Amino acid sequence: MTFHAHAEALYEALRPIIGEHDVSQVRAALERTLRHALPHWSDATPDCPGWYWFKPPGIAEPQLLLVSHGRIDTKLMADLGPPNNLVDVQRINGQWAGPLLPPSYR
Repeated sequence: MTFHAHAEALYEALRPIIGEHDVSQVRAALERTLRHALPHWSDATPDCPGWYWFKPPGIAEPQLLLVSHGRIDTKLMADLGPPNNLVDVQRINGQWAGPLLPPSYR
């Protein structure tokens, strides 16, 4: 199910209780929120720090990676562990999903 379909379903459920509103703004806000809650695979490299799912090419299993700014410059680096350790995300081939939002304490 796509983000748009999830947003549509949520909107239909909320529409009777939210009163007067701009339909396009509500749907856009729902899609933005769902993009973090339901990450999808993309070939685009991360553009902000956070935790990401990473799937290398081929049959390798997906893994959770921390992406953060480098120690010397502001390049985004992924921690691949030994022996590579921190690697520029622009040099890593594969698919990414994220950044993941941390859980809440409700």
